[in-house]
Amino acid sequence: MTNLSNIVEILAKQALGSNSNQQQSQQSAGLGGILGSVLGQLGNNHQQSTQSQQGGLGGILGSVLGQFGGSSQGLGGSSKTSLLVAVLPLVLAWIQKQGGLQGALDKLKGQGLSSQVDDWVSTGPGENASVNPQEVQNLFDDEEVEQVAQQTHAPKQDIYGAISQVLPQIIDSLTPQGEQTSKTEANNDIQNVLNMVSGFLKR
Repeated sequence: MTNLSNIVEILAKQALGSNSNQQQSQQSAGLGGILGSVLGQLGNNHQQSTQSQQGGLGGILGSVLGQFGGSSQGLGGSSKTSLLVAVLPLVLAWIQKQGGLQGALDKLKGQGLSSQVDDWVSTGPGENASVNPQEVQNLFDDEEVEQVAQQTHAPKQDIYGAISQVLPQIIDSLTPQGEQTSKTEANNDIQNVLNMVSGFLKR
């Protein structure tokens, strides 16, 4: 079992932020409940979110953010956390497109990020090595990022910034046993989280 759901849960709780009553009531329900709570805030945007699903993952991401940021367009406070939640499915889908975790690690190393990747996969103590937004920019489909930017009303550069923050955490959480982690297990967990996100949006 990887730690992927923990990362998603932590980010989702942070995104709920001040909505602590709802947050507490959902805690006992685990990840599903928390994601449901986050996505439940879409409220009247639900019709919109169903339409935007036609745009694939980008649509889902934008929908997730539908009401979190409220009117705050900046990257302060919960709005920033909301962006991190919004890019989660984008990053997970990107890993899938590379053929799963191993393919994604190979792709990242091919982009000159070997030392960072080794650090993320490593089980040693300390923070994950950082990666800057420019380094991830070449990895992700520009159109998908643009779509998320439009739907979250955030500058595209902020989306890349959020990706660069989430990517190390996701790789780290997918490899709790370092190189010994089962790649099949990791890929199954990715699929489960993606199913959960899209499942809530289809309700």
